[in-house]
Amino acid sequence: IVVGGGPLGMEIASGCLASGCRVTLVSQGVPLTVQLGSYLAGVFVKAARDVGLTIVETGSARLEREGGNARVVLEDGAVLEAEVLISAVGDIPNTEWLADTGLAAKGAIPVDSRGLVRPDVAAVGDLSAFPTPYGLRRIPLWSSAIEQAKVAARALVRGDDAPLLQFQPYFWTEQFGLSLKAVGHLPLEGEPTYVDGGPGGGPALMRWSHEHGTGVAAALNYRIPIPRLRRLTQTAA
Repeated sequence: IVVGGGPLGMEIASGCLASGCRVTLVSQGVPLTVQLGSYLAGVFVKAARDVGLTIVETGSARLEREGGNARVVLEDGAVLEAEVLISAVGDIPNTEWLADTGLAAKGAIPVDSRGLVRPDVAAVGDLSAFPTPYGLRRIPLWSSAIEQAKVAARALVRGDDAPLLQFQPYFWTEQFGLSLKAVGHLPLEGEPTYVDGGPGGGPALMRWSHEHGTGVAAALNYRIPIPRLRRLTQTAA
């Protein structure tokens, strides 16, 4: 049993299935919807089910151990048992130690476009909420954290003369025979424009347009250099 329907949980489930295990994935809602949006989530869920993944959607779950087996008690009282249980439910930034500082709000630290909370304090990575076209957002991706740290370090030294964060988030995953690369802010709303390929299941290059002038470009089982994928986010569909 894998508990957690995000990228990590789905990747673990994919690897276990490929190793010959019978796998049940327990997810709070449709897997990957929170991270990718309903369109791409649907593509991955179909691929997962096609290769034998059992998906159980539930509002909440409780983990227990009974003898030598692990148990998952679902919201409706149903019980799932397995010899191995893997928890991949994600993480919550630890902001409790900042409770008396007034810096944290709603589980994150709001920062400006240079990663600064104030001129002498910076916050980057999973803990920080950077300005985006959709408001302040946490972007818990290691590629984003690296770029945020570079910008914040320059800002601590150079102040207002330092450049703003211009980095477009980059996400990728490989699971259930699918390889996805995406540049831009996730999750996605609606259906994409197909730049190459189509929805028939083969390699596809897609773009979602945003009213803010940039979009999201995604390559599904499609070979393309990341710099070109980044440029596609700036191209009118």
